[in-house]
Amino acid sequence: MERPALAFSADGSLLAASRADGSVRVWETASPRLPGATVPAGDGPVLAIGFTSDDGELRIATFHLAVRSARLAPDRAATEVCARAGGRATRAEWRRYLADVPYRLMC
Repeated sequence: MERPALAFSADGSLLAASRADGSVRVWETASPRLPGATVPAGDGPVLAIGFTSDDGELRIATFHLAVRSARLAPDRAATEVCARAGGRATRAEWRRYLADVPYRLMC
């Protein structure tokens, strides 16, 4: 059994840990009960992980790729989600997918 690679961001707000399937999970340390986000490494076991000094990227090293970078920008993710959704969810879409959350404009 391989040992997981672990890394904290410079400010301590994020924790990353490799998984046996070659992916990496990233958690916000201020919200430990929320599930971590999965970053697929894609080509086998993770040898090492680390955050850039500005915490904007997670660097992942595997046997096949010396370094792969995964951007960790929440504002970029929100922009991409809004673009994929075509601007914003309609009230009907909101009711279907987020029934327990009050409707609000997001994008």
